Amino acid sequence: MCLIKEKLKTKKYQYLYLKEKLDLKIQYYDHWIDTTGMGCEILSEEKRYKHLQEWLERINNKYNYI
Repeated sequence: MCLIKEKLKTKKYQYLYLKEKLDLKIQYYDHWIDTTGMGCEILSEEKRYKHLQEWLERINNKYNYI
């Protein structure tokens, strides 16, 4: 029983780590767009971040980490 709790706790922290890293990358991307004004050229990057964010939301909805 204790091992299962540890695994769930580890998964939660992995999820939180990924979410924090993604949020930081999105902030850097938004700042870069604001300072350079080159948002249209990297639309694929924005799509990728949005896809990853939706993927993390689905994981959170399934396992209720936050």
